[in-house]
Amino acid sequence: MNMPNKILLWLLRACFCFSLTSCYAEVLSVGHIENGVVSTSDVTLTFLWKSDSAKATLIMIPGGEGHLGLSPDRADMGGFYGNTLKPLSNPGITSGIFNVVIFDSPNALPVGNPYPISRATAAHLSRIEDVVQFYKAKFNKPVWLMGHSNGAVSITEFYRYLQRNQKEGIVSGMIYSSARNGAWFNSETNVPILFLAHEYDGCRNSTNANSLGVYKDLMKSNRQKMDYVLLKTGDSESQEPCRSGHHMFFNAHEEAYKAIDRFASEVVK
Repeated sequence: MNMPNKILLWLLRACFCFSLTSCYAEVLSVGHIENGVVSTSDVTLTFLWKSDSAKATLIMIPGGEGHLGLSPDRADMGGFYGNTLKPLSNPGITSGIFNVVIFDSPNALPVGNPYPISRATAAHLSRIEDVVQFYKAKFNKPVWLMGHSNGAVSITEFYRYLQRNQKEGIVSGMIYSSARNGAWFNSETNVPILFLAHEYDGCRNSTNANSLGVYKDLMKSNRQKMDYVLLKTGDSESQEPCRSGHHMFFNAHEEAYKAIDRFASEVVK
């Protein structure tokens, strides 16, 4: 084999290995932790994209009814999750700063009207804590939370739950994304937060006026870094606007993950 062909073969092998080792995916079961004892009788399934370049772990709490129906043999995820979040674990696309975790509620969480109180229950909040503590111990890296749409209610309710229990230090950053109206932070909130919204979001339950109002109120008291990013790319879809199109960053995923990567890279060192 001549030298140019040897070099080409080496490059192909290197690229192949990089694609295998830069990030990988798996479903992990997280048991309930009580008094330091882990119970496996009531587990939460989570989907993990692991990055060898990770400096933090991002746990995403989905919107809608929060129940994705993960199975232990799931090998990948597409749609909003694969397009918007998976690249954050891939150093070939972004900095690869995050291990990315998708939280799957084992039970459907009613969306509620006007407010999804299912996201404020002790069972739901303790389940999120189980997952946060599990991944904090697993990777020994800072944990960030992202809540999209109804998921933003989960992360704001969870942060106040942590405050009540003097545990807010276990969360190092938050992403408040296409947030459901009514998801709010109190004036004692002290954590970096990226606010993401889409300029043309047509979901009446997740208005930009609401998210901008929450951002401006929190700017008065939060001492940590905050940004408000209004996405402008992407397309609408001929489906329910709270489950599709601009609300779900359809064809705006690159703009979204670049905004997240840019913000996190300025905070996580």
